Amino acid sequence: MDKSHYFDHVCNDTIPTLPDEEDTTPTDMVSDAVEEIMDNIKDAFSTEERD
Repeated sequence: MDKSHYFDHVCNDTIPTLPDEEDTTPTDMVSDAVEEIMDNIKDAFSTEERD
């Protein structure tokens, strides 16, 4: 079975993405939130003086 057309036709027809949002993923917001949480935890347990 030839699947060479799969990514050219099937995926483009089933995953609607706006042209200006092609470089983002649904998990970007989750990644940003986890990064912020980890920074807050690091700050909370840090022994250094805060500015």
